[in-house]
Amino acid sequence: MDQHPLAGPSRSLTIAQLVVSVLGILLSLGSVVGLTIMLLSSADAVITATENTQLINILFVIVAVILLTIPTLVSSIRYLAGRPSRPPVRRKLLYASLALILVPLLVLLSSQLPPNRSYGWLPAIISVFTVLIPIWWFLELGRFRLPAGSVQRQWGLSTFSIFITLPVIILVEIIVLGLGLVFAALWLVQQPEFAPILSQFGSQSGLDLALLDELAANLVPLLSRPEVIAALLAAVVLVVPMLEELLKPLALWLLHKRGLSPVEGFTAGLICGAAFALLESLFSVSAVMPGDWLYTVTGRVGTGLLHIFTAGLNGWALASTWQDGRQLRVGLTYIFTVFIHGAWNFFAVVMGLHTITELPFSVFSALGASASWVLLGMALIMLIALVLVNRRLRRAATPPPLPAVEQIGLE
Repeated sequence: MDQHPLAGPSRSLTIAQLVVSVLGILLSLGSVVGLTIMLLSSADAVITATENTQLINILFVIVAVILLTIPTLVSSIRYLAGRPSRPPVRRKLLYASLALILVPLLVLLSSQLPPNRSYGWLPAIISVFTVLIPIWWFLELGRFRLPAGSVQRQWGLSTFSIFITLPVIILVEIIVLGLGLVFAALWLVQQPEFAPILSQFGSQSGLDLALLDELAANLVPLLSRPEVIAALLAAVVLVVPMLEELLKPLALWLLHKRGLSPVEGFTAGLICGAAFALLESLFSVSAVMPGDWLYTVTGRVGTGLLHIFTAGLNGWALASTWQDGRQLRVGLTYIFTVFIHGAWNFFAVVMGLHTITELPFSVFSALGASASWVLLGMALIMLIALVLVNRRLRRAATPPPLPAVEQIGLE
């Protein structure tokens, strides 16, 4: 395999990296100040104890984002100032593996905290590290001994994914969800059960509160209709995976003309997936009730592996296609990752519904009972596949040994 020299950092991209990191830190600091004011006002019973705990969790998530953005700021300033970049840290997988040992201890510590007492910042810190460490370990396992570009590039990919990719994905999903709600409302007005309520909306006498209760009561049986369940599953199993797998490697397009090798594309995709998974998981865990914390954290570990693995594959496919122009590879890889993501979401939803309610179809009930084992099996398969892909790319990135030169006439 031909070895292409690593392109040095681009000055224009470095300036953009500096701007994004500065704006991201400023916006994050503003959020910290706003949340701090809200927490101080909680002494006047403006917010409940549960909301207070969630605000503290979100506060520490934003602090973690600031800390993860500082290396990007420093590395971009060093390059623009003409100073040499810092060498990459060696043995990162070893450090991540040692940190992974702390996760069971953190979970045990969290379980020992009485639920009827408020510990303020301690559960928030436990949540951050419990989510961060497994994602870090998956990332280092996937890029073990693989060329990943400069340290500045790696932090730049992370920062772009946090402050650009994630908001873009959220915005697109909100737009798609809004369109779905419009179609749902159009379908709802055709249902005879809601004719009295809709006519009440158009009257000048005001809306009867009793009709709102009737609306809620009529919505419950609608959720068990096959077409409603199919629409909800299509959104979770198809639409969300399609959007996220398409947009997660967004930062790689900035490196389109930088001679990115397939191996570098894979490692860059891993970084993008890890940054996306980290923020998504941290905000998900910060909003759950204490009784659901362990269940949510466990599920987010598998979801983090999913995002890292699929983003790495799409990054490899993009970089490979930019080199040889074979578009079919990108399409097939994208379809494959959407299928994996959709299957994961399907069994996660079925398992969640199985734990809170009796599913209307027997096939869903049977799948719900075994969904946890299916998800565990998928996680193990993805973990093994991540290691195998890493080994194959390491062999592809290693130049062959030079042939022996015969010393003619020296004997």
